[in-house]
Amino acid sequence: MTGKPSVQYNIRFLPDNIIVKGSSGESILKTALKAGIHLSTTCGGSGTCGSCRIIVREGQLDSAYSDTIPEDEFKSGVRLACQSYISGDVTVEVVPNTINPEEPAASRTFYLPESLPAINPLVCKLVIKLPVPTPEDNSPDLKRLKYSLKNLGYNNICIDYDALKTIPEVVRDQNWEVTATIIRSSPAPLLSRLESGDTSADNYGIVFDIGTTAVRGRLIALENGKILAEETTYNRQRDYGDDVISRIAYCHRPGGIEALQRLTTDTLNKLIENMTCSAGIENENVSLVVIAANTIMVQLLLAINPEPLRLSPYVPAVNSLPLIKADRLGINLGKHCYVNIIPVVASYVGGDIVAGVTACSMHNREQTSLYIDIGTNGEIVLGKRDWMVTAACSAGPTFEGGGIKYGMLAINGAIEGFELPNPFDQPLIKVIGNKSPAGICGSGLINAISALFSAGILGQNGKFNSESACKRLRQGEDGFEYIIVEAQQTSIGKDIVLTEVDVDNFVRSKAAIYAGCQTLAESIGIDMSEIDNIIIAGTFGSHIDIDNAIKVGLLPDIARDKFQFIGNGSLMGAYSAILSLEMYQDMLKIADTMTSIELSENRLFMDNYVASLFLPHTDMSRFPSIITWH
Repeated sequence: MTGKPSVQYNIRFLPDNIIVKGSSGESILKTALKAGIHLSTTCGGSGTCGSCRIIVREGQLDSAYSDTIPEDEFKSGVRLACQSYISGDVTVEVVPNTINPEEPAASRTFYLPESLPAINPLVCKLVIKLPVPTPEDNSPDLKRLKYSLKNLGYNNICIDYDALKTIPEVVRDQNWEVTATIIRSSPAPLLSRLESGDTSADNYGIVFDIGTTAVRGRLIALENGKILAEETTYNRQRDYGDDVISRIAYCHRPGGIEALQRLTTDTLNKLIENMTCSAGIENENVSLVVIAANTIMVQLLLAINPEPLRLSPYVPAVNSLPLIKADRLGINLGKHCYVNIIPVVASYVGGDIVAGVTACSMHNREQTSLYIDIGTNGEIVLGKRDWMVTAACSAGPTFEGGGIKYGMLAINGAIEGFELPNPFDQPLIKVIGNKSPAGICGSGLINAISALFSAGILGQNGKFNSESACKRLRQGEDGFEYIIVEAQQTSIGKDIVLTEVDVDNFVRSKAAIYAGCQTLAESIGIDMSEIDNIIIAGTFGSHIDIDNAIKVGLLPDIARDKFQFIGNGSLMGAYSAILSLEMYQDMLKIADTMTSIELSENRLFMDNYVASLFLPHTDMSRFPSIITWH
């Protein structure tokens, strides 16, 4: 017995006036995502976050009432796309997010590691003059090519099949002068492309840091290491959830893994298009892509089921990967272009951390260092030249704007500075790009909570002081909230506020980071005061005010001169790897020898985490430099 066939209806999406077909019973969220229409959903479509809002303008939907939508808004036609199902032709308007997820960063700071040796890229172009055949020497073309490569030091070389097929035409086109593109990161060198004549000047690489929340890329001239373009955008996987657990859960749905893989490559392709257009570079001249990413992002990029990563004993499917052709993954680059993924260590410690640790030369230091990458998944490494231990803790997307009512990435329009000279007066804010504010980024959140805590407007328990005389404090939908900027001064036409729910989410995130550092130190028998230096990584790490971060209990209260900043260590490491064969080989060794400690079922970590759920901590002896207000 066959089921009743679904009926197709016209679904019109405003304000872009896009009309697509949707099946009866299908959710508006699913229809929108299939059509390439972005709808934010931090819960992965379970209906709990309330972020995928639409307004029904014409027609009707089968929609259930949601507690995340105020009653008056629901009556006016506001619905959740994930909980609204097609029952006929309908016109809906997408409620815009506070920011454009593809808006590039306002300022670009490029980091060149001091330890980067002379440029010796993973992929090089060799100009070769082959011996011309004669009646006396009629050796095959391939034999002539291998002979010439052997004279250049490449005795054992593999040749890509697509490159092999081009040999007869290519070698004869420019009187037996050819350019061979050779990738040197595999166990044996790989000749990936053969071109007629001298094309050695056109040798470019792209590196990516694929984060859970954001993806960052650089286009590089491999002959001199010059950065030709850099772009940042949201990871489009956010369409199915802000955190990795939501995305892993989505993989259980039919076609879920494939959908997430496609969204990853869509994100990469958008960045590639922007960077190559900006630099005036043809895609065909990109020779290699190097990717640094956390373990889950790696497996989703490769469409490998990530389910075992969230189940004890938390085992990844892969660690070290072979070269993979870019077009096999759906990346819009030439058939000759390969992808090199930096090895991962454990379920939640990926190649992004390996790249960062190598880039800052932590593996060469005699002193004990603590490396902290503050992002959606907080990764920590403790060690020095002789040993390294690592762990990861789920901090959530708070530091990159997720889970915060008006949170956003550190891009144009984001509030990053917050000072409160007078607790009862208007705060002083600093906005990236000197634009009208649209929201608040991670560093701004730290500064705001620190200032409000110092002023006594916010208590140690993370709750606003309802008895405060501060006029910017008011009762909101989620308890008390503090008005950071009034609506008339913003670019979104709404008051930008900090809610108690925001503060609670932040406290949980900072507690995970601090408890992770504490647990890692205790696991090897040292106190955090014995650490010689702390290296802060992460995109917003270089913008953190150390005093404020310590005041809220995010970082250990130790001498301030022990802190160092490297910005985006993952991207910096990927950049180092593509330009230096030696640096890349160091990464292989580090990934293979680093010891991982699992915190998910660690009782000590849970005890430390609960103790950290205060501002700055329940044990104030750990924060001797902080004065508390009551």
